[in-house]
Amino acid sequence: MKFRTSTIKTAVGAAGIAAAGVLAAATASAAPPNIQGFGTSEPLIDGALVTNYTVSNLQPSSVAIPGYTPKGTLYQADVIVRSDGGLVTPMVNDFIARGPNGQNYRVIDKVQAPGSLNPAPIPQGSESTGTLYFDVTGAPPNGVVYNDGMQDILMWTSNVPGASAPGAPENSSPAPGAAPSATPAPGALPGPATT
Repeated sequence: MKFRTSTIKTAVGAAGIAAAGVLAAATASAAPPNIQGFGTSEPLIDGALVTNYTVSNLQPSSVAIPGYTPKGTLYQADVIVRSDGGLVTPMVNDFIARGPNGQNYRVIDKVQAPGSLNPAPIPQGSESTGTLYFDVTGAPPNGVVYNDGMQDILMWTSNVPGASAPGAPENSSPAPGAAPSATPAPGALPGPATT
């Protein structure tokens, strides 16, 4: 079988350009996540689409979910999703509860849980509210993370100065002098999620 040298060079060059593009995209998207206290609104910007998520009231739940038997302790968190730009779709299955030891608990999205967040599109200027449920099989969670499948994008935790602890009444305004985005305490919400 004969190959032209120019064909091979073109194929190798195209593969190199594609690999460089993937590496550049991965590097560009590796920005640290936005970390806030519970009850704080955090924007998720995707071009012209702007979705604002607010997670609060992470606590053990006494709700019975039809067709689902928890393997551990059921936890819940309230969530508000608002469209500040375009027709947005809440990405319910991108939420994870996280314990102080880094253990992750994926959102229960396989069944219709009472009052759960509706994943239907939201028109600009409107909002949707609901509940996220997590099956906690280890250390109790102290935060909730929005993870796009590759990295943590948004985090809510009780380890930000001025934030309330999970299950405690929400503090709607940050503590005086608190930074708008803070780094969590050691062990609070460690780096990228692993599932």
